[in-house]
Amino acid sequence: MTQFSLMDFTELGRYLQVALGIGLVIFVHEFGHFIAARMCGVRVELFSLGFGPKLLGWTRGATTYQLALIPLGGFVKMAGEETVPGGAPLPDELPAKSVGQRFFIYSGGVLMNVVFALLVFPPLLFFGVPFPEPMVGGTEPGGPAWKAGLEPGTRILAVDDESVISFDQFQSEVALSGNEELELKVRAPGATADSLVRVRPEYVKEIGLRSIGVNPGLDPSGLVDVAPTSAAFEAGLRSGDRITTVDGSSENPRKRMARLQRRGAPLLIGILRDDATQQFKVEPKFVGNKKQDLGFGIEPAFDFVPELRAGDPVSRLGLHREDRLLFVDGKTIVREGDFEDALNQSLGRPFEIIVLRDGGEQKLAVAAFDSALIAQALRDVAIKPDLEGTRVATQPTGPAAKAGLQDGDSIARVGDRPVARWSEIQAAIKAQARANESLAVSVQRRGTDGRSEYPDLSVTPAALMRPDYGITSGVATYIYRAESFGEAVRMGTRYSWKFLVDSWNTLRGIFVGSVSEDSLGGIILISQVSYAFASMGIAKLLFFLCMLSLNLAFLNVLPIPVLDGGHLFFLLIEKIKGSPVNERVLGYSQMVGLVLILGLVVFVTFNDLRRFWE
Repeated sequence: MTQFSLMDFTELGRYLQVALGIGLVIFVHEFGHFIAARMCGVRVELFSLGFGPKLLGWTRGATTYQLALIPLGGFVKMAGEETVPGGAPLPDELPAKSVGQRFFIYSGGVLMNVVFALLVFPPLLFFGVPFPEPMVGGTEPGGPAWKAGLEPGTRILAVDDESVISFDQFQSEVALSGNEELELKVRAPGATADSLVRVRPEYVKEIGLRSIGVNPGLDPSGLVDVAPTSAAFEAGLRSGDRITTVDGSSENPRKRMARLQRRGAPLLIGILRDDATQQFKVEPKFVGNKKQDLGFGIEPAFDFVPELRAGDPVSRLGLHREDRLLFVDGKTIVREGDFEDALNQSLGRPFEIIVLRDGGEQKLAVAAFDSALIAQALRDVAIKPDLEGTRVATQPTGPAAKAGLQDGDSIARVGDRPVARWSEIQAAIKAQARANESLAVSVQRRGTDGRSEYPDLSVTPAALMRPDYGITSGVATYIYRAESFGEAVRMGTRYSWKFLVDSWNTLRGIFVGSVSEDSLGGIILISQVSYAFASMGIAKLLFFLCMLSLNLAFLNVLPIPVLDGGHLFFLLIEKIKGSPVNERVLGYSQMVGLVLILGLVVFVTFNDLRRFWE
């Protein structure tokens, strides 16, 4: 009971940090307007810390200061902001000030947001900020990084001469780069010198960004994070445990654990806790998504060979690009890791590979492989899910498996729809699935004698379920510290400018199509990211708040009516033409600007809710 109480207080503290942190950034912006207005002699009628009902307040001079209920920022009400057109403004009212003074007042919030970052970045970078290491943990088979030969453990030092200190920054450099080909400065594992690698990013529709297909490196100590009330937590595992074995094997236990998790298999995990070794068995909980979609419990077979790297192992295997691996040493290849398991089981003896090539099966006789050849073959043969075929792997507890569908079966028809690729299977199920109603499924199956069989099955779609263990491997992190405070100031200035440039490149990318608008997020996503950073310590949260402050500055300087940038734009017009913008034009533009901002808020909130829902 005490443990849960402490956990609840910790969670509450993080939520409070998030609320106050986001509120601080907005307050800094409004405080910039307040200071600029006072410097220009404009009377400030109200300065509010927070929004909503007033909790307490006091008046000093001509200004009322108040603390409001909702601590998410604040606002400034300046004299003359709501002056009736045609009336002569008083000397201490906003309209009475020169164009230059009003320009300074409206830009005060943006300037203060930038100053906030410039002041906070240096001490953070001097005393140390945790970052995910810019290290390659793994590569997407056949992806740009794989083709370029980047191996797990490779450290990324720079992208196109832009030095990199974190994996997040590395991803951002790749995603927002306008170059077709990037030059990476890297240090390969075990190397004593840096090298240059050229790689061509690809646009990934699922994430809406350019990527080279790399995953972050895992915590080398083997520590894990365990979610409260999860299957792993109930089995006895705790965050901070160190994994030593999975299924009794100490060889790359986290890779083995990830593979078993994807299959929904039970985990037998050995961990080191308080210098003692313990074993726990974790049975996954199967959970559905919030949409309660109906499905068969199948996935595309993990058997497609999109790319090969030339070398002795590939030559001996006899594989070609776009082969489908059906069997290796008699083992059916349908899931990630099947190829590796089959090669390891055939160690030291000849074996046979059966592939689907050019519409027909071919048998490849392979001479014995030693462990070195197997390791090289696993690096040089890229295997991915086959989205262009209909061969499937089944979820052991899913409705398709219960109806008799087997791993390696190819689906020819679902209900009244013939299917020829994975997307058509999904579409057919989605269109015809009804609760408690079975669907006829026609299947092509390879019999024990090698001949094709064509069984007809009846599958009753059920709510799609996925295995949930509540245990994840930690990402490799380190504490970055500048060598001196002067270096910290230089780095802080550099990163402040870099974040502003990245904001512009993101906006530009959305218009040219290299960045998907679906990647935009609002207050929900900001809160989620803030909470994640708060869990990593106050330094990481403050670093994120600096980034958020700079993004707020960039957003507000855009020439959109209602925003500060809109006011600045109209002031420039006033300076050029020598008179204020027509009140009617100004009024209509403010309405258009308000609609644009409200539309953006609705859009990014929809994106946030869609992510949460999915």
